[in-house]
Amino acid sequence: MNSAESLRSQSPTKPTFACVRCSERKVKCDKQVPCGSCVRHSVQCVFRPPKPSRRKQRFLKDVLVDERLKRYEALLREKGIDPNQVTRTSEPKLYPKSSRSEVPETVWQLPAPVSTVSGPQTTIFKPQLLHGQRGTELVDNSLWSRVLEEIYDAEDAPEEDSADDESDIEASSDDFAYVLGWKTPISAFSHPPAELIHLLWQTFVENVNPLSKLVHIPSLQPAIEKAINNIEHIPRGFEALMYAIYSMAVLSLTDDECSELLGEARTILLSRYVAATKAALSRARFMSSTSIVVLQALVLHILSIRDACEPRAVWSLTGVAIRIAEVIGLRLDGTLLGLSPFETELHRRIWWQLRMHDFRAAELSGQAKFRNFDLDETSPKQPANVNDSDLYPTMPHAAVESSKPTEMIWIMFRSDLASFAASQKVKMQKLGKAVATSEEYVAMDDLQIKDGFIRKIEDMFETKYLRFCDPTVPLQLMASISIRAAINLIRFLAHHPRRWAHLDQVPVSEQLLVWNIVLQLLEQYNMMQTLPQIRRFSWSVPYFIQWHAVIHALDTLRASPLHSDALKAWRLIDALYENNSATLLGINRPIFVAVGNLCLRAYSARMAALTKEARYVSNPPAYITKLREQREAAKARRAAVYSRGDRREAPNSEKILTKPDTDVAWPDTTPESGEALGAAQPQQDPAAKQPPNPVQSTARTGDDAYWLSDPLDDGFLMDGAADMMNLDTDAILTQDSWLDTSSNEVIDWAQWDAWLSNLNPARPNMGGGPG
Repeated sequence: MNSAESLRSQSPTKPTFACVRCSERKVKCDKQVPCGSCVRHSVQCVFRPPKPSRRKQRFLKDVLVDERLKRYEALLREKGIDPNQVTRTSEPKLYPKSSRSEVPETVWQLPAPVSTVSGPQTTIFKPQLLHGQRGTELVDNSLWSRVLEEIYDAEDAPEEDSADDESDIEASSDDFAYVLGWKTPISAFSHPPAELIHLLWQTFVENVNPLSKLVHIPSLQPAIEKAINNIEHIPRGFEALMYAIYSMAVLSLTDDECSELLGEARTILLSRYVAATKAALSRARFMSSTSIVVLQALVLHILSIRDACEPRAVWSLTGVAIRIAEVIGLRLDGTLLGLSPFETELHRRIWWQLRMHDFRAAELSGQAKFRNFDLDETSPKQPANVNDSDLYPTMPHAAVESSKPTEMIWIMFRSDLASFAASQKVKMQKLGKAVATSEEYVAMDDLQIKDGFIRKIEDMFETKYLRFCDPTVPLQLMASISIRAAINLIRFLAHHPRRWAHLDQVPVSEQLLVWNIVLQLLEQYNMMQTLPQIRRFSWSVPYFIQWHAVIHALDTLRASPLHSDALKAWRLIDALYENNSATLLGINRPIFVAVGNLCLRAYSARMAALTKEARYVSNPPAYITKLREQREAAKARRAAVYSRGDRREAPNSEKILTKPDTDVAWPDTTPESGEALGAAQPQQDPAAKQPPNPVQSTARTGDDAYWLSDPLDDGFLMDGAADMMNLDTDAILTQDSWLDTSSNEVIDWAQWDAWLSNLNPARPNMGGGPG
């Protein structure tokens, strides 16, 4: 035996390529099994053969074609036909190739006008839907139409294997991981065991799918089963979808349910699967993808993070999803693009869900809610009121819609509400009323028009949904409560207390109407989060809570601590904090901090009023204690910041910030001190009403100040950069005197708007007017 044979016999299984983890980390692999790097880091070492080179793939393909041609020629000769004598009757018509072998390869194009022989030839380009290796892409530009065949020529285009790992190294520069904040390599994540995947999938089907309808369960179920049976070889996009499904399933469970069913804490599981979804989306190159599966994964990912992330970041990421959807062709109805009835319905569901989420994300970011929402003959039609069982990929015709509630009821009523708003906007514009957004609707002084609008919505919902809803069916019960909450919300916006300047000028009947609407809204939020029949849908409620209604309830309780409905209102506030403690007790969003301040003010006023009348005073609830502790901690942090700043001359803004801390009225404030602080001016002049803003003397902060402010005045930015990260929310935590108003004045809604839209909390738009 020669030396070469001896070497092969000694290490027959030693790979000739790097392991997956070393490839992703771009480090040298010693190619042992397991390799030294994986052993040092105590991780699984996986060797996966690299994909054959493109040249070898093309060679193998040519060999296969030659073999087939020889076989076909032999068959022709058996029939007495000489292949060399066969004449071509017509030139073959070329089409862009499709990756879907079972579907005819077609390019849909609206017919172009026939040009005359005598005149110059002109053409009008029409949108084209292309089916290629990378998915479906809508081309709506004549420039790109010139090179369609070149773009989709599979002979010259690189063939991507979505399950290949080695190509991740080449793609590291264009995965746009920074958009999602992904840092951990995909090899650091692994799918749960098969039994847990089945459990997470069933949880998603029962808890999440009825309120999202982004996927078709009957056709997706076999794909999930196939993935479970071959978990190591899942296409990238589908893997992202699976991780997004895990994330949403965990989100829909309570802490106790996660511990009991999944054996780990909910926060740990949610963080793990959200991070894995980010990694999988980046690996699937979601920013340049035209895959409907990748889009579904991205939208589910947005739903899983929307409560925890900064609203403007969620809105921006939603904009990315909308752009991807537009490229795929979702902005045009599938019937115009020649899609099958099944694909058309799936596209409609995804598009409408995405747009409706965009409306709420815009609202929470301080933007107009129904901006750029115009429906015309090319817009995707509303999803059909049919069950998933009525849809299947090979269906020849569109399913017949039901006149009764189906499993689409949640999506249907929300899309009906959006469509009604769009139609009313067009009608008002024709009447000369400039009502382009929901904000302009709120600002309208004509209550008769707004009340008429509400009556039409009530009639539509009552006729189409409410009279058919069966309260024994959980989804229909959830929908009926949500519909009534939506009507109350529209009525609250129509009679919004921001229309008031002085309470003594507002009729008692109007005040009582708004107060009752607010209590009904709080009751409905509580029902959707606590009723056992619909508890599994409660994950969706926090994102849609109307914070202006909560603010008005707390402000009313602050101004009238012994209100006749105070006990009922406080029970609802207690339930709101108990059901949404992770959200309302957070200090990463200005609106939650400011609402907490107002809650402490209202609670202190009630305790003081009860004490004054020698009535029983109970121990404070746990959330009140937590709110107080947060504000004490914020004062300590600010004191530490300024103690370090005392070593040098502090900027003027710091000196102003430190002074009010000594005058802050904390929760044991007496009513007399509150009245003394509550002197206010009319609502029409909010800038005059409020005390001087502690940070308003500094025109800019952060990055803007670095290049727009005085270049010589950079001491605080350089030495206190880390402290500035928490300074804005700490300013609200310690400056609760900004909320002071007298019992005869209303709060400054412009300032609350700034906090709600997450603007700089230390510098709300004080001159914006009541809006």
